[in-house]
Amino acid sequence: MSRTSTRKKSPALPSIPGAVRPTELLTEQLERRLPIRPGDGRLPPDWLESNEMRRPISVIRMNADDTYNTAWGLLPLRERLCGTLAERGIQCQPNQVLTTYGGNHGMDLVIRCYVRPGDAVLVDDPGYYPLFWKLGVAGARIVGVRRRHDGPDLEDLSEKARLTGARLFFTQSLAHNPTGGSITQGIAYGVMKIAEEHDMLLVEDDPFADILPYTAPRLAALDQLNRVIYIGSFSKTLPGSVRVGYIAAAPELAQELNEMKVISIVSTSAQNERLVHSLIEGAQYLKYLRRLHDRIHEATAETVRCLENIGYSVPRPLGGGYYVWIQLTPSMQQRDLVAEAAQTGIFIAPSGAFTTSDAPALGMRVNVAYGSDPRFIEWLATLSQ
Repeated sequence: MSRTSTRKKSPALPSIPGAVRPTELLTEQLERRLPIRPGDGRLPPDWLESNEMRRPISVIRMNADDTYNTAWGLLPLRERLCGTLAERGIQCQPNQVLTTYGGNHGMDLVIRCYVRPGDAVLVDDPGYYPLFWKLGVAGARIVGVRRRHDGPDLEDLSEKARLTGARLFFTQSLAHNPTGGSITQGIAYGVMKIAEEHDMLLVEDDPFADILPYTAPRLAALDQLNRVIYIGSFSKTLPGSVRVGYIAAAPELAQELNEMKVISIVSTSAQNERLVHSLIEGAQYLKYLRRLHDRIHEATAETVRCLENIGYSVPRPLGGGYYVWIQLTPSMQQRDLVAEAAQTGIFIAPSGAFTTSDAPALGMRVNVAYGSDPRFIEWLATLSQ
């Protein structure tokens, strides 16, 4: 028998009704083959590489030593993160914070620790599509909770928690991907009440926190990391090659998550974490964030103006992140919009990419950095003709 005949094949990605395969969208975001990019999940690279950031990044990388990081991550950065979280109303100690390779890695660790094949897991729907596929690979039974502009639908969340016995709910409270909305204080209290009633852990993803108000409603601030696992990241606001994120959780959960981190990857990059800590301490990061916030605000206003000029409505209030969400007409339901857009060099992200349902609401996520591109607006205008 040949060596190749005994080699096991990698398991196929699971089938999720209605969903666009993740490799299609993720690969295009990495390869950047299409020039017009309203469907991109990230900002243009030149937005994240200001002159004040380039020199510190290059100097720190050249001077970094080659020693392994600690298991938990660079202590000065974790101490600084405790201060940052305190500004957001979340009180914690360094032994409750571990570093990760971005927010996606944080989700991976939670799934590895707390999800077993067959477990019901609740998610926002529409929601973050890479999360759906991670859960699918883990063998979870994925249950979508209807996501409204102001947060999860409480009635739907309560009913599905009761019917499924789920012990985990993954949600993005603020600047939601893909809808662009943010949770209100009242909805946040409702989510916490349901989680307590059904003894659920809440996994709150907050990747845009650094460009959002400190006082915005966060589940982790209401709960103080009792049953909320909080995931943060610098990967949305720094260049993509700087993969640094973190998890904050109750001490016993943080210990379990860190043990899984050690088992799976040993440690994260001390070099990258030293870089992020230096930028924060030197005030370059704060100055950079202010300019980035202003640029996103201006781009959002222009994208909304262009979309509304051709007849599309954008839900208010705007969430402050990278995305807005538009509804498409029923007549577009049967059309392969992804292929049609690609033929004209446009990369789009339709609603089918963000749902676990086999009958998704017809919509589209639009990245505000690219949403006012005249070529995209012209193409979008022709859809309803």
